[in-house]
Order: sequence, then C-alpha cells, then structure tokens
Amino acid sequence: MRRSLISEYPYSQPDVSVIIPCYNKCAYVAAAIESVLAQSHPCEVIVIDDGSTDGSLDEVRRFDGRVTWTTGPNRGGCAARNTGVEMSSGTYLQFLDADDILPPDKIARQLAALREAPEGSVALCPWRFLHDDGRIDAPAPRLYWKSYGTGIELLLDIWLFGGFFPTNPWLVPRALALASGPWNTALTADQDGEYFGRILALSGPALFCADADVLYRSPPEGAVSRNISHRAGASRMHAFEVVANRILERRTDYAARRACLSRVRKTAYALRKFDDIVAEAAAWEKRLSVFDFSPSLPPAARGLIGLLGVRRGLKVRALLKA
Repeated sequence: MRRSLISEYPYSQPDVSVIIPCYNKCAYVAAAIESVLAQSHPCEVIVIDDGSTDGSLDEVRRFDGRVTWTTGPNRGGCAARNTGVEMSSGTYLQFLDADDILPPDKIARQLAALREAPEGSVALCPWRFLHDDGRIDAPAPRLYWKSYGTGIELLLDIWLFGGFFPTNPWLVPRALALASGPWNTALTADQDGEYFGRILALSGPALFCADADVLYRSPPEGAVSRNISHRAGASRMHAFEVVANRILERRTDYAARRACLSRVRKTAYALRKFDDIVAEAAAWEKRLSVFDFSPSLPPAARGLIGLLGVRRGLKVRALLKA
C-alpha cells in the first residue's frame, strides 16, 4: 500500500473530511476531487483507490500535495469508506462517490445549519441527477425533503412512503458516525441505506438544507442499485432487519411498526421471485402485527397485499396476471 500525505494545509484541524472511494472511475474522479477542492469552506480530502485497473490512480496522483490518498487491493466501497474514516481527522464526515459532484457551497451551507443545531444533528440536502452528456435534471422533491425533530422520524417517513437519500447529500458528525458503527463490508446491496439508517436511528434532529444540493450521477448499467440477484436480495433483507431492529429498540408505537411493515413489503415486492425472501417478509408481517395498505407499494399491489399479506397477496397477483 502506498500513500501520499498532505504536505501543507491552511488550517491545523479541518472541520470536514470528505471521503472519496474510487474503483475504476478514471473518467470522473478528477472532477469529483476538484469539486471538493473548490468548496467555499476548505475540507480535508481523502481518496481511497480500491484497486482500480483503468488509470484512476494516475488521475488521483495529479492532486498530490492537495489531497490524502491511498491505494490497495479491491475490497469494495464499504471497506474503502471505513479506511477513509480511519484516516480522517474532521469533526464532520462527508462521503462522496467518485463519479458525483459537490457544488461549491454545499459544505458551508450545511455547516452553518449544524452549528446552530443540537449535538448529534445531521444535515441533508436535495440532489439532482447528472448525466454523462452534461444534462442536469431539476430536483424532484420528495415528501420527506424537510427537517425533522429526530432522525428516526425522517427514517420512518422514508420507509413508509418509499424512497432514499444517496450517499452524497449527508453531512454527519464524526462522533455520531463512530457511535452508530462502520460501513458493513458483508453487504452487497443497500449498503448506504443500512449505514445511514443506523445513523438516523441514533441521531438528533435531521436538518434539510434546501439551499444546498449535490449532483448524483444517473446510475449506469451494472450499478449496485440495479442488482436484483438473490445475493443482493438477501443483502437488502439483512439491511432492513438491522435497521428495523434499531428502530424497534427505540420505538414500538404504531407509526414505527407501520413504517417497518411498508419497508419490508416493498423489499419483498421487488424481490418477489425469491420465495425465501417473501417468507422472511411474511414472518416480519406477523411480528409487526399491523394492518395497513402500505403506501410504498405500487397501487395495483397495495390492496391485495394489504388485505391478504405479502405471501398470499403476491400469489393472487401472479394468478391474476397469468
């Protein structure tokens, strides 16, 4: 493993460490790094090359003296992010995928909000899709694009209505990230949902900074988010179970159980060709003991699954389609 250390920084202890895992993103990684170096609030930049074979490391080396970087064998994005956290020194952590972009005031605007907030707060912001041809989509507001008194309240709305925040909109206190635990290197899908779900289950207020945003590259073919293999499905179910258990340790009220039900049903619906995953979801339905027409499901499936449960509802749906 080889490392190039920062030779000089304009401040002794940076407020924010930006961690960029990179695996075969030669065409994009320089722009990602430049977007961090252009922040109006200076940041510590840490790039973890995860065994790239396409020239990405040569692009990273061009920033010697301005970033910290390291390289090693391919171990996956979660392991790379954990390495970045270990190398970082900031009070706040920002994760940035190597093909995405931070607009210049993203960090400064979120820091301004967090400095006025209670300890343990997290900050989020809108995102816009960035396309390889240079097009940038207008933001598509979600129901949960707002501030919440606690992170768990935001998490419940995301799970109830269906949705997500990608990796880049977050700014998280280092102490909170360490308390909630590292990225799970055993997962092959929904790694960010599981990681930030654990953070939200533990956090104080979740501040939505509407005046900031990030550019999130439209997922290419082969992206982790599009993997619908059984292995990926089992990973998604495990990610759900970890976060659901964190939620239910803190809250067992109707709203919490309804949100968990909606999430597990949506997961089973997306992975309905796998009988064992549907069976796990049915077991969770029994455990949660809530009657609801889960709003995260497509309208055509909502009534059947709400009335019959996920296993029988999916069987009837398949018969009707046949």
